[in-house]
Amino acid sequence: MLADGITIIFSPYHVGIRDHRVGNGPNRIRDLGIMKTLENLGVTINVVELDPVDEFEDEIGRSFVLLLRLSTAVTRAVEQYTFPLILSGNCMASAAVACGLGIDDLKFIYFDGHDDLDSPDVNENGYFDAMGLSMLRGESWHAHTKTVPGFKPLKYDVNFLYCGLRDQSEVQRQRVIDAGMSSIWGEPGKKVDFVTELSKELDAKSYGASLVHLDLDVLDDSLGKVNDFPSSGSLFESELIQCMSLVPKKSNPKSLTVCSFDPDSGDGDRIARIAIEAITTFVLSLV
Repeated sequence: MLADGITIIFSPYHVGIRDHRVGNGPNRIRDLGIMKTLENLGVTINVVELDPVDEFEDEIGRSFVLLLRLSTAVTRAVEQYTFPLILSGNCMASAAVACGLGIDDLKFIYFDGHDDLDSPDVNENGYFDAMGLSMLRGESWHAHTKTVPGFKPLKYDVNFLYCGLRDQSEVQRQRVIDAGMSSIWGEPGKKVDFVTELSKELDAKSYGASLVHLDLDVLDDSLGKVNDFPSSGSLFESELIQCMSLVPKKSNPKSLTVCSFDPDSGDGDRIARIAIEAITTFVLSLV
C-alpha cells in the first residue's frame, strides 16, 4: 500500500487564517516529530504545504480556495502513487479530500465528536466547519462547492460510519439518522466499548476504498482540551490507538485526515503526542 510512500499535506489554517486556533495544530504535530517518526518506519515522506490565501478577503472565499487547493494536492498525491496524509486545521478538509480522491463508491470512516452535517438553515453554533459534510452531499453552498475539482454530490447511506459521535443537538442527531449514516455513539456517563463495536461494524458490511477522518476532539475530554468543543463519553487514548490499528485491517483506506486540534487551548503537547502515536499506528497497520 505504501510502496511509493506518503504525501503529507499541511493545511495549517482556520477559516483561511494561517496558524490561528486549530490552524496551529498541524504545526505542533510537525514540531513534535511526525515526519521523523514516520521516516523511522522506513516510509518515504513527501511534503506539500498549501499556500496562504491572504489575498481573499472573507472566511467563505478563503475556505473554498483552500478546499480547491487541497483537492488538487490530493489528486497529485494519488497520481504519484503515494498515500495522502492530511494535517489540517479545519475538519471540512475531508470534503476536499473526497473530491481529490475521485473514487465513485467511496466509504467514510469518521472519528469525530461532531457530525459536520449542518446546513446553514439549521446551524446554531456559527461554525463554518460544521457544514463540511452537508457541502459534500450537495446540500449547501452550491455555487462554491462547484469550484472544488472533482466535486460531485455524494450519498452517505450504507457508506458512512461514525465512531465517538456525541456532542449534538437533537436536530443534528436526527439528521445523521435520516441520512442513513451508521454511528457508534458516545455517551457521557456511560462507557462504550468502541474497539469491539468498531470491529463489529467493519465486519458487518464492506468498507472498501475508504476516507478515514480523525478529528482529535473524538478523544474524551478527560485526556485534555483538544479545541473549544470538548465533551466526555468518548474514546480514551488506548482505544483510539487500537482503532487506528484496526481500520486498515478491516477496510482499504485511501487517505487519512487529522484535524481540529488547537494546541493553545490547554493541553497541546499531550494531544499532539497522542495524534502522532495514532498516525504511526495507522501507518504501521497499512504497511
